[in-house]
Amino acid sequence: MRLVWVGLIFTMFFSTCQEKHEDKGEVLASVYGKNLYRTDLDDIFYEGISYNDSVLRSKVYIDKWVRNQLLVRQAENNLEPEQLDFSKRLEEYRNSLVINKYETELIKQNLDTKVTEDQIQEYYNENSDEFRLNRDIVRIATVNLPRDSKKKWLFIKLLRDYDSIMIDSVTSLSKEYALDWNMDVEQWHNFDEVAEKFKLNVTDNKSFLNENKYYVVINDDVYSVIRFCEYRLMGDVSPCEIEVDRIKYIILSNRKKDLLEKLYDDLYSKAVQENAFDVF
Repeated sequence: MRLVWVGLIFTMFFSTCQEKHEDKGEVLASVYGKNLYRTDLDDIFYEGISYNDSVLRSKVYIDKWVRNQLLVRQAENNLEPEQLDFSKRLEEYRNSLVINKYETELIKQNLDTKVTEDQIQEYYNENSDEFRLNRDIVRIATVNLPRDSKKKWLFIKLLRDYDSIMIDSVTSLSKEYALDWNMDVEQWHNFDEVAEKFKLNVTDNKSFLNENKYYVVINDDVYSVIRFCEYRLMGDVSPCEIEVDRIKYIILSNRKKDLLEKLYDDLYSKAVQENAFDVF
């Protein structure tokens, strides 16, 4: 068997004993009259492939082809003729591939993929009940200070203000006194992740968030001041800004559906006008 493989691969790469058949090129293997041609292996190679890798890939491919042909012949010899008739199934499969390809090209050429902020907001306003949270989320401002910082009281004062947060003032002071800070109060965070990060002592998320607009926690040598600006609980309507990507996907999906439905309707109307079909 080893000598057979050596002969096959030697033939493929050096073309010393070329066998031609119906202009398809060199035959590398034959099973009960069915041939595997050298050109059938073109797609398994890539630019820069080494000789050893080429030989290995060729051997694996040829071996798999031979085994498949043997199995197909065995199946053909043992199945009834009606079991081997795949013409209808093949036609349906081909039709589905043709239709899918055409629809893909049609969408690529004609679909308006621009989705504006106003369109996103409009869809959200009309369908907000579709967007429900599966977790508790919060908008926060945080400052981490050295534990012995003498400016702790100033940051607490600025962050505990229930009416507003002096973002610019906190940011300016943070640059001078804080270890790090986050003043992006428009961003939503998973509350469980916040609680884990700052090692908050929370037994019930709803009660904790209801009772704490700001919170101070000391971990090791870090003194953290956290302001909870807003929160929403699991089951509440999800904020629009979290759902932007999902809404874009829905809008584009609806446009695709409308585009294809118009295509089908136009084709049907044209066929009716032209008496292109009969239904018996």
